[in-house]
Amino acid sequence: MKIDSLDYRRYFRIKRGGVTLIPDQRGFTMIELIVVMVILGILLTAGFFGLKQAIDGYNLAQANSMSTQKAQNALDRITIELSRIVYNSSLARYAISAGSGTSITYTANFGGSDETHTIDLNLNLIRLDTDDTKPIIDGVAANGLQFSYADGNGNPVGATSPDMRLVGIALTVQVIAGVTRTYNTRVTLQQ
Repeated sequence: MKIDSLDYRRYFRIKRGGVTLIPDQRGFTMIELIVVMVILGILLTAGFFGLKQAIDGYNLAQANSMSTQKAQNALDRITIELSRIVYNSSLARYAISAGSGTSITYTANFGGSDETHTIDLNLNLIRLDTDDTKPIIDGVAANGLQFSYADGNGNPVGATSPDMRLVGIALTVQVIAGVTRTYNTRVTLQQ
């Protein structure tokens, strides 16, 4: 920094012991510094809570997306299973041997051979043929699988009724603790 010789008194004080620098009077006071630190603390706190809400929202959206994908895959698999239920012409009805609100036992044709299967809810698993090692879906809410049976006009009938043509499926999955989503589909049985 170059000091003009006419303006040296502004920056230096000459004493007998030497030359000392005159302190700059344009600094911050202690109160100003404390006020700035308090304001910064408030801004950082608000920023932290805003960031936390954004992260929580992201986690909820991701959990919702994953549960939607799992539920869609499960409904697709159940739909494929039920769409292959055979029509038993000797009984003049579909080959559903037992059907309740939470399970269905049916005979379906896969690759030219008839096979009997059961889809049911066990705790939080939807199982095919009571196989807990390979569930159709896990994370199902309590009473989260509901079957309904209807005739061709949508009127409720029993599962083994000769008029039964539609199987409704309601699947409720647990997204995160305390949050559930319900997905529905209907399967029209073919003759």
